[in-house]
Amino acid sequence: MQRYPFVLSANLHGGELVVTYPFDMTRTYWKAQELTPTADDGVFRWLATVYRRLCHYDDFTRFGNIINGANWHTVPGSMNDFSYLHTNCFEITVELSCDKFPHASELPAEWENNRESLLLYMEQVHRGIKGVVRDRDTEQGIANAIISVDGINHDIRTGTVGRGWGWDQNGIRGWKWGWGWEWDKVGNRDGDKNVVGERMELGMG
Repeated sequence: MQRYPFVLSANLHGGELVVTYPFDMTRTYWKAQELTPTADDGVFRWLATVYRRLCHYDDFTRFGNIINGANWHTVPGSMNDFSYLHTNCFEITVELSCDKFPHASELPAEWENNRESLLLYMEQVHRGIKGVVRDRDTEQGIANAIISVDGINHDIRTGTVGRGWGWDQNGIRGWKWGWGWEWDKVGNRDGDKNVVGERMELGMG
């Protein structure tokens, strides 16, 4: 995940009916449970709700069943936390069933219960801003440029050819050491909330 810039991921577990999102580890080391939100808490709550809303288990929709991971139980070194802190990927954990070890004969029903949720969750990669950070003079993509969203204390970096994305369309900024920045043409696509950044340009500053 550090080599290839994933956007979205989900861990699929069994043993409970709940969707959890980062952070999974409490800030207070001796606490077993503590609300520990990320800077992108609103995005994670949205992603968790997207999955939960279409799941065919009655208990999922009846109780809401999304929770900050650390507020459920602390998990040091979880994949969710690693992905958020060290990659561009947003990752949640889906506890699919109260049965920790379902029989093979039950798997088709498990698939049907979760199929629509999985598909809709994957579609969320198209939300927010995406585009290419380019050198204003050479038009070459700029790798490892930092993209920042005003008000969100969590930066992302572009991939090897300058591709980048963000989950919020407000106040996008970009930079790389020794470069100035400006961005060009960010607008709504098809009138919905899906925003595409056509180009962010960096030049020697």
